Amino acid sequence: MRRALLMLETAYVQHGGQLEATSEVQATDWELYVRQIATEITQEQSPQKLIATRERLYELLINCIPPSIILKTLVFELCRTLDDSLSHQVIKWGAFYEHRIASNPGGKDIFHLEAFVAKYMAIYKKFLNDMFA
Repeated sequence: MRRALLMLETAYVQHGGQLEATSEVQATDWELYVRQIATEITQEQSPQKLIATRERLYELLINCIPPSIILKTLVFELCRTLDDSLSHQVIKWGAFYEHRIASNPGGKDIFHLEAFVAKYMAIYKKFLNDMFA
């Protein structure tokens, strides 16, 4: 509720005190950052990109974004552009790694986030190879 109120206040200020039903509400910085991560890992699946993505995920964790929220947002952003059969797999693996995060409180959440990204890259790379092979 607090987040919704903050976003509404931000939209109010950005639109000069004139809000309408069609006024667009801007996403938060960390959500834009996760959206950028999703775009980048969809464009390139390589060990270098995985290392770069790990650093970006770690930045989100350092800034106190909960790992389960990062994972849910990442899954949502990835599924927005994927085929239905591929979306099903991404959601399945997202739930798998979210369960691992939840069942290991105080653990190294970066490992689970990175494992999800690696799994997504493998699934997407296989999908591309099957489609163009």
